[in-house]
Amino acid sequence: MKKYYKILLLLFTFPFLSCESDDRELVDLEAVQAPANLGATFQITQDNSGLVEITPTGEGAALYTVDFGDGSTPSEEIKVGEAVEHIYEEGEYEVEVTGANINGKTATGTQSLTVSFLAPENLETEIVKDANDNYTVTVSASATNATMFEVYFGEDDDEEATPLMPGENVSYTYSSIGTYNIRVVALSGGAATTEVVEEINITDPLFLPIDFESETLNYSFDNFGGGEGAGAPVIDNPDMSGLNTSNKVASYTKPEGSETWAGTTIALDEPIDFSNESYISLDVWSPEAGTEVVFKVENLENADLFVEATATTTVAEGWETLIFDMNEFDPSIDYGRIVLFFNLDVPGTGETYYFDNIETTRLELIKLPINFESENIDYAWSGFGGAGAGVIDNPDRSGINTSNKVTELGKGEGAEVWGGVSLNLDEALSFENGTTVKMKTWSPEAGVPILLKFEDSDSEPDGNGNPSVFVEVTQNTTVANEWEELSFDLSSFEAFDENIDYDRLIVFYDYGNSGAGTSFYFDDVMIGDVQTEYISMFSDLADDVEVDTWRTDWSVTDYEEVEFEGRLSKHYFNLDFGGIETIASPIDATNMTHFHTEFYTDNATVFRVKLVDLGPDGVFGGGDDSESEVVIENPAQNEWVSLDIPLSEFENLAGMSNIGQLIYSGLPAGGVNLYVNNIYFHN
Repeated sequence: MKKYYKILLLLFTFPFLSCESDDRELVDLEAVQAPANLGATFQITQDNSGLVEITPTGEGAALYTVDFGDGSTPSEEIKVGEAVEHIYEEGEYEVEVTGANINGKTATGTQSLTVSFLAPENLETEIVKDANDNYTVTVSASATNATMFEVYFGEDDDEEATPLMPGENVSYTYSSIGTYNIRVVALSGGAATTEVVEEINITDPLFLPIDFESETLNYSFDNFGGGEGAGAPVIDNPDMSGLNTSNKVASYTKPEGSETWAGTTIALDEPIDFSNESYISLDVWSPEAGTEVVFKVENLENADLFVEATATTTVAEGWETLIFDMNEFDPSIDYGRIVLFFNLDVPGTGETYYFDNIETTRLELIKLPINFESENIDYAWSGFGGAGAGVIDNPDRSGINTSNKVTELGKGEGAEVWGGVSLNLDEALSFENGTTVKMKTWSPEAGVPILLKFEDSDSEPDGNGNPSVFVEVTQNTTVANEWEELSFDLSSFEAFDENIDYDRLIVFYDYGNSGAGTSFYFDDVMIGDVQTEYISMFSDLADDVEVDTWRTDWSVTDYEEVEFEGRLSKHYFNLDFGGIETIASPIDATNMTHFHTEFYTDNATVFRVKLVDLGPDGVFGGGDDSESEVVIENPAQNEWVSLDIPLSEFENLAGMSNIGQLIYSGLPAGGVNLYVNNIYFHN
C-alpha cells in the first residue's frame, strides 16, 4: 500500500500551478531519488598548518557526513551549504562524502584531496659565540612557514640533527679549534624544507697573559733581521728550576751573523689592557747576565705607534723575571703586537734565549702583609653604608707605629650600622704562617668593636648581592688615642676553610652602631707571625752593619750627623753627590726584597739613590762591578719622605751579594740640602 503525505512545497523546488488552491499536492516519498553527484570543495589554508575547510556538494541531499580519508572519526551531520574543518598531514587523501535525502536514502561520492606544504621562506639564523667559552656557540633561527628546525654543527660526519623549536635556541661545544659549517634546516611539517649553511671559525683568541701551556692556542712568532721563518717555537722547559717550573716555554735563537736589531714578533687577537697595570712581566732565561732585552708593543695597523722598554738580565743560565715599564703608553691607541729584541745592537752568535709568562703587572701587588707605604700601589678602598677610606700620613707617629702612611676609615654622621670599606687583593690569603691576622689600630675610644672580614669574591652572591663565602672576626679596641695591635683568629669562625681563596679585605669600624662622624686608623695588616728580616745601615730596627765611611773622599758634599726634628739624621748639604761605603764588609742583600730610606729636603728638585755591587769577587774595581740608580723627580719638600724601593727597580745590578757603595745625589747640583735616616734593606 502506498503512503502519501501532505508536504509544504517550499521544502522542495517542485513547481506548482496555482497558489490559490486550498488543496496541497501529495508527494510520493518513495519515488524521491537518492542523492546524486556527491563530492566536495576544498579550501586549503596556505600556512602549512594542514587546515582544510571541506564543503560537501551534491544533488538531492538534505544532510551530509564526511569521512576525511585519514583514518580519523568521520564528521557529524552537516547541513546543506555548511562546511567542516579538518587538519591533515601532508599527503594525498580520498575524501568520502555521504549524502542523505528526506526519505533516508543515501549515496556516497569521493573527492581526491592533495595536501602539500609550502617550503619555509625568509630563513634567518643567528650564531653567537659564548663570551666566556671560545668553544661554545648558540644557534637560533626563524622562518616563515617553518614548524621547527634541525641544526647540524658540522664536527662529526655521522652527526644526528639537534632539534630547534621556533623562539628557542640550542648550544654546542666544539672539542677543538677549526673551521666548521653549521647547517640549519627549516622544516615545513611536510617534505618541503629550506636550509642555510654558515661557516664558523673556532679559535682560542691570543691575549695576555701568555704562558705557552695551551694545546690549542696559536703561538706563532715571526722572526726578523735574520732567521725568518724559524719563529720562537714552544718547547719543553729545558730548565724547570727556580722561579719557572712550568712545562712549556718559547725558544728564540738569534742566528749567527744576524742583524743587530734581529728579533721576534707575534700579533695578539685582543689589544693589551694597560688601564690598571702599566708594566709588563716576562720570565727570561739567558745564557749570559748583563744582556739587554727590549719589550715593544705596536699598533697592528701602524707600527709607528708603539711603546717600548728595556730591562737587563742579572743571572746567567737561570730563570729570572724582568719588568718593563710601559707607562709611556697612549690610552687612545690599541697595542696588539708584541716585539722582542734580545741583546739589541749586538749581532747574533747563534745563542738561544727562552721566555715565558708574558703578562701585565704592577711593580707591587696588593697582598698581605700590607703597610700602605708603597708609592707604586693604588690602595683603592671602596666604601659602603656611609663609610669611606684612604691612605694618609700617619697622624700619630708614636708607640708601636712610627710609619709614614696609614689608612683612615671615616664613618660619617648617621652612616649605616654596617658601614665599612673593602680592598681587593691581588693574591688570596696564604696560611703558611698561621691563621691569625694582626692589625695595628688607632681609635678615639676604647671598647669599640672592629669587625675584620675576608671574602671569596668569586663565590655565589647571597640575597644582598654580596659573596656568600667569607670569614669574619670581631675584636674590641682596648685603648683610646694610641696605637695598639689587635689579633683576629680566623679559625674561630665556624665556616672558615684554609682551602678557600679569600681575596677581599673588609674593615668595619664600630660595627653595629650608626656612624658618629669619627675617624679610625689602621696599619700593618699581616697574617701569622711574619718575621721581617732587616740589614740596617742606620736605624733602630736592628744592629747597624759596619759602615766604612758616611762621606767618601771623592764625595762632593758637606756632611754632619745631627738631630733634626727629633730624629738622629745624616745631614748632607751643598750636595752634588755623597758616597757611603761598606767595602771592607760588603752587604749581602740577596735575600732582601727592598731598600728603605727616609729623607727630608727643602730644596731638592731631583733625588737619586744609587747602589753599587762589587761583583762575585767582592773587590772594588775587579771588572765585575755593577751599579744601578733610582731617580725620584720632584720629591716633596719640607716634609719627611719614606722610600721603600723594590730591589728589582735597581735593574742594572748584576748581583746583590756584595753591596759596597750607597750614593745619594740630587739637583740642584752642589746645592741640595738633605737629611736622611732609617736606612736599611729588608724582605
